[in-house]
Amino acid sequence: MVSRFLIRFVAVSSVLLAPLVAQSRKPHVLMISIDGMKPEYITQAEEHGLKVPNLRLFLSHGSYAEGVVGVVPTVTFPSHITMITGVWPAQHGVVANALYDPLGDLHGESYWHFRQLHAETLYQAADAAGLTTASVGWPVTLGAPVDYLIAGYGEPAKTPSPEDQPLHPLDIKQQLNVPLTPGTDDDDHRAAWAEGIIRKWNPNFVLLHFNDLDKNEHAHGPFSAEADAAMEHLDRLAGEAIAAEQAINPDAMIVVVSDHGFARVDHEVNLNAYFVQAGLITLKPAAAAGAGNISSWDAECRLEDGSAAVVLRDPNDKALLARVRAVLDAMKADPANGIDRVLDAEELHQRGGFPDGSFLIDLKPGWSTRGGFRPPFVVETPGIGTHGYLPDHPEMRSAFFVMGPGVARGKDLGVIDMRQIAPTVAQMLRIKLPAAKMKPVAYQQK
Repeated sequence: MVSRFLIRFVAVSSVLLAPLVAQSRKPHVLMISIDGMKPEYITQAEEHGLKVPNLRLFLSHGSYAEGVVGVVPTVTFPSHITMITGVWPAQHGVVANALYDPLGDLHGESYWHFRQLHAETLYQAADAAGLTTASVGWPVTLGAPVDYLIAGYGEPAKTPSPEDQPLHPLDIKQQLNVPLTPGTDDDDHRAAWAEGIIRKWNPNFVLLHFNDLDKNEHAHGPFSAEADAAMEHLDRLAGEAIAAEQAINPDAMIVVVSDHGFARVDHEVNLNAYFVQAGLITLKPAAAAGAGNISSWDAECRLEDGSAAVVLRDPNDKALLARVRAVLDAMKADPANGIDRVLDAEELHQRGGFPDGSFLIDLKPGWSTRGGFRPPFVVETPGIGTHGYLPDHPEMRSAFFVMGPGVARGKDLGVIDMRQIAPTVAQMLRIKLPAAKMKPVAYQQK
């Protein structure tokens, strides 16, 4: 039986052939992110036996990228902020998922807060233009200036100050009064809240982030049975959100993106154990480890799954720089470590990543970094998945799909740059985002 959501989606999609609405009517854009979605989940769905009818409609009724080349590192938080600012992580300030914490004092604190951003976002520019905004589950939105906010990854214990509230208005969930089915996961809740916000307040710009595919890919690998089931479930949730938006705004622009691709992992390498062995890190006695293991350090690897930034305590120490370079060369020479490339600071910073990094270790897909400071140096871990590699690995390409008035139907946009997404959405919203220098994607019908 064809899903009623698909039938509704197809019915409203006929409106998408209509000319652009009059400029006096304010625009509406729904932007959905499916964390970890490789474009092949949609573009090659049949080859993988996937039933994703709602998202497959973008291939015939909209335009789509073969892939999106992401940022350094290809992980969730930096990518999501690049998609709404149009600039590199080094410019917008969210350079990783977690704050750098070599001594283990921060207990896993991450980039949760809007105040950590250094670049203008789409929702700020939309607000300045008199448009209403909403965000459900989008990363780094605690305390964000969004009209209708359910922040991503927010915990009240981490938000002691009023400007860092995870909800706006504070009683938004009570106002929505959306029934949540017991036993459903976070993405079901996010979809229900987003649909409720759309129906109740009809914001001009809505951000929605789904996370369950990423979790299953980490645990079981991309295109595993578990990941495929999550993808099919998210197709249904995305279809429901799109149908809710189009029911009110048939002329809405619909954008579906992802933050990074995924690679299967069979080996994990403990990079920092090599640095301990080389005397670059000194560990506490095991009984006195406390909050962290490190007693002192001259250089340490900031782990990002498929890659690691090498941070020097004194990056201006030329002797230390040479010493670390020699250690990295020796590590790379052993094929068991799976090191693909080592970038120096200049090349790393040209790619907009890790302004505090003196080197970047990029692993081959199939290898991932492993936490800890003691041997074993390499551990076999068949059947899991990860990301975080340099974005020029094809496995790391993320997704971009668009549908709406004036969008070319069935247009393959080729491979695009993640920094193009924000100026493209800004164009749809008819707003300015001056820091985003790249040209919008040419999705329009000629």
